[in-house]
Amino acid sequence: MSEAEHLADALDGLFVNPDHGWFTPFVVAVEGLTAAQAATVPAPGFNSVWAVVNHVRFWQEYFLLRLQGQSPDRQALGAQNGWPPPQGSGGEQDWQAARARALELNRELVRFVAGLSDDEVGAHIAEGRPRRDQVIHGVLAHNSYHTCEIISIRHMLGLWLERT
Repeated sequence: MSEAEHLADALDGLFVNPDHGWFTPFVVAVEGLTAAQAATVPAPGFNSVWAVVNHVRFWQEYFLLRLQGQSPDRQALGAQNGWPPPQGSGGEQDWQAARARALELNRELVRFVAGLSDDEVGAHIAEGRPRRDQVIHGVLAHNSYHTCEIISIRHMLGLWLERT
């Protein structure tokens, strides 16, 4: 397996594959929540699940563009600070769309990364910027951190995530 395939497998597995390893993937962490539950902030100073989903989507989109050699416009992606607000009226369709968009961005990242050569994986994304493999490892760590945050928020709300 090439380094690109290994990284793509990790991006996919840790985000959507419940049988990938020891970690609960993002897709499991957000499943079964209603829009109202996802929008609930458990305590002052915390985020809602929905806010975290939007944040994860934002940075996946941002870094996909960076990996492709583009200079993304944060405002055009939804928020200068990386925390876009929920879109629409806050109903079930909007929540499902937010989840779906985060999952689609992960699929796009996986496809792009899997198609890289070893030389491309080790290349810098731009002059004076990190290498692609460093960016991809950062996305993996970021997604894992926020998946854990989502699980913690669920637990604070009494919406336990049981895994068998």
